[in-house]
Amino acid sequence: MEAAVRHLRVTKCNASAGPFLLIQDVSQALGRHAVCCKITSHLYAAAARAPALSPQTLVLATDHHPNCYSECSGKASLEGRVIDLFSDPFDFLRSLSCSGTSQAVAWRTEKGLAKLYQATVRGLSDIDGSAEADSAGWCVVIDSLDHLLQHAGVREVLRFLEDLRSHSDISSVCGMIHKDLHTPQVLAALTSECTASMLLQPIQGLQKDMAAMTKGKHTWAPHGLLQLHLKRHTGRVRVESELYSLSQGGEIETDAAPQEVITAQLLAAHNVSRLESQHDKRQEAQERQAQAEEQAGLALLTKQAGMKLTLTQKEHMARQAVVLPYEHQGAGQAYKTGDFKDYLPQAAGGSGRGSGAGSLGHILYVRDSASEHDSDEDPDDDLDI
Repeated sequence: MEAAVRHLRVTKCNASAGPFLLIQDVSQALGRHAVCCKITSHLYAAAARAPALSPQTLVLATDHHPNCYSECSGKASLEGRVIDLFSDPFDFLRSLSCSGTSQAVAWRTEKGLAKLYQATVRGLSDIDGSAEADSAGWCVVIDSLDHLLQHAGVREVLRFLEDLRSHSDISSVCGMIHKDLHTPQVLAALTSECTASMLLQPIQGLQKDMAAMTKGKHTWAPHGLLQLHLKRHTGRVRVESELYSLSQGGEIETDAAPQEVITAQLLAAHNVSRLESQHDKRQEAQERQAQAEEQAGLALLTKQAGMKLTLTQKEHMARQAVVLPYEHQGAGQAYKTGDFKDYLPQAAGGSGRGSGAGSLGHILYVRDSASEHDSDEDPDDDLDI
């Protein structure tokens, strides 16, 4: 946002056209008017701090009432600084034209843009005061070029913008346009004439979480992404990105976009980790619920049976300290490895110790070949029954 304001504050040469910032948005993006108000307020503040170095601001209000921009300035009076193109564009309410902080102009008539240009130049010349006389020119902000394009067409609008930029008292021009309302040819014509363009892009829910995670602000949820394309004299284009969020009062807050590119793999990894975290939380909740149900069942059984069915902590520790015979006192480590070769002797194909004192228990089997061969004789023939 600050880079866009600095671009509008650039002092133009006498024979060249001033900078032209084109702000584009789409239907899914939020905060178009907030961005316009933010830029306007920055220009007002810069002109108030250094009138000789920063241009004054003149707003052509076509999409909103002039009072919206009067509040952005922080000044009590803005006589002539906001030209009202919103109240009476068709000249139906000439007798009820607004006064005070704006000038009602009927521009949706024949040769409407020519009248609008004359009204703009007249508004510049009508403002008096030493601050304006010593200023670095004027920055004309048009809150919506959509209405101008709908009324006059792209050729007339381009001619109107060229006349504004070529005027000796106008140092820069800023205009906003809605991309979804116009053809690619119209957008290409406007983009070719601008010296900088700003695009408002929406971001999805997962991208919001990812941006908040990379910035370390888990409670801050951005609403969109600002991409500023600055055209240099050498032909190169410099791109700057910012995240922005909207407050309940309509104010906009910007923050630098994360340096790490949010790719599909990064989003997938973040999604997997988020799902694993949710699964762990659900599992913990289920375990707590199962423990609570078990305790409630034991309490009910204890009440019905009339006898103690559970152990206290002290009794449980005493029970764990009892060494049972099958735990192989002093020689049970070999059984805990899970490998039978650790406790079988070498005679049985293992690596353990043989029989004797301190050896592990095992059975040595020696085959008696004389008595175990197969025979059809009855083994009980020798019994006297």
